Amino acid sequence: MRRRSFLAAAAAAAPVVASLPEGRAAEAEGPLKVVVPRMRPEELAELRAVAPGVELVVCGSEDEAAAKVVDAQGVYAFTSPAVIRAGAKSLKWAQFPAAGVESLMGIPELVEGPIVLTNMARVFAPQIADQAIAYLLAFTRDLPHYIATTSEKRWGDRRRGVVFDELAGKTMLVIGLGGIGTEIARRAYGFGVRVLATDPKVWERPLFVDELHRPEKFHELLPKADIVASAVPLTKQSTRMIAAREFDLMKPGAILINVSRGKVVDTDALVAALDSGKVSAAGLDVTDPEPLPDGHPLYSRNVIITPHTAGQSPGGDRRRFAIFRENLRRFAAGEALVNVVDKKAGY
Repeated sequence: MRRRSFLAAAAAAAPVVASLPEGRAAEAEGPLKVVVPRMRPEELAELRAVAPGVELVVCGSEDEAAAKVVDAQGVYAFTSPAVIRAGAKSLKWAQFPAAGVESLMGIPELVEGPIVLTNMARVFAPQIADQAIAYLLAFTRDLPHYIATTSEKRWGDRRRGVVFDELAGKTMLVIGLGGIGTEIARRAYGFGVRVLATDPKVWERPLFVDELHRPEKFHELLPKADIVASAVPLTKQSTRMIAAREFDLMKPGAILINVSRGKVVDTDALVAALDSGKVSAAGLDVTDPEPLPDGHPLYSRNVIITPHTAGQSPGGDRRRFAIFRENLRRFAAGEALVNVVDKKAGY
């Protein structure tokens, strides 16, 4: 996706603020100061070009950031409790380098104070959605078996009892139609999958989604889905929202995909559902606990587990830098920011 079109989409889809607290952040004496991590020289040059009135304070550690943030108006990446508390009196804006902000919700100076928090929503959606579909293709075409036989340098015979399947004609329930959920739905639709979705904030149904409902319809939709894909942020409401009751409501043999957060799924209930056949397979980029201990029962079930790597790609790195660069430009100009987090909702 081109930078201009990506930023336009992010601005249209993300909440924004009409203004920064107490007007333009440059009301502080002297130039605006924004604490940033070490970057390549060419990246720092780009940032200085779009925000020439901003002094970038480059830090190599959390301790250094905590020492230098005391008179800064903005901070990027360094969002630990110590840094936020050290800069609580001066900070107007904090840019988190990831999408999920649940780790920050225990910092009262940030959650209850006037600091505007922005995240990297939608930045990692394309590659995470790719991985969600990769899980599905692996299960329906029995790819793990043939990858294993190839690595053993032998011909892989078709396993007895394994039924090859296709995605066309299946029904998928996407839980959370944000950036990641939207991209999963878009790709699934391209494979001929009927897509149902729930979301508390998205009101307009995309053309590639057959039905869009409020979260209250979650249990009603579960029995209709051959595939259940979790893309929700981790909040109090979403913690273990897929547990024994939810597995009981699923179609026999449903496939579960979790590329959101491990705590969204009750791990013990998932193992039981796999053992009973209620769930035929699970693709997990996240687990609870994480990392999953050696020898855990999930390793011996029909599960593909990746170590929280779905968000990794050069494209994601480029989009993350583009969002920060754009927000830095807007911050310096006193304009509304993109990807503003609703701190009360937690995402």
